[in-house]
Amino acid sequence: MGKNNINVDELISKATKEAIKEYDKEKRQEQRKKVFHNTRLLLSHYNDLKSHVKNAISDATRLETDLIDIGEIDRDELYILSIKKSKTKTLIMIAHIDVSMETLGNKQRKLCSPEKYEALKMFFIDEMTYEKVAEQLSCSVITARRWINEMINELSINLFGIDGMKLDMI
Repeated sequence: MGKNNINVDELISKATKEAIKEYDKEKRQEQRKKVFHNTRLLLSHYNDLKSHVKNAISDATRLETDLIDIGEIDRDELYILSIKKSKTKTLIMIAHIDVSMETLGNKQRKLCSPEKYEALKMFFIDEMTYEKVAEQLSCSVITARRWINEMINELSINLFGIDGMKLDMI
């Protein structure tokens, strides 16, 4: 009877370890999907972010003059600070995206596949359709989509660091 207890204990231990491994694998896949989604979202709104920075009201005196008539100076000052803070955060993110894009472009040129990077740029920065990207790069629409997704994966590593990597360890 002692031997059966050892086998059952070993079996339970192995099953537990496998369950933990599977759980960790699922969590990594969820994290990877989230990072891919966030990278795609940032790129989709890149031009909007640049426009926001360009058009955001940051001239405190101009805004103050516009809002003084309301008589809520404290609230207005808070609003001005909020706009400045938002603009600063957006500028930092744009700079981070720009550096990451440049790094990705250089890497793809070294790998002799600049068309992949160009596909990404055309789609998100130049706001071309998949069909137009494919036409410009003389490839199929499926290839253009594949290249863009591949570049999003690569870019997510630059944007989000270790969280952007596909970790198949454990």
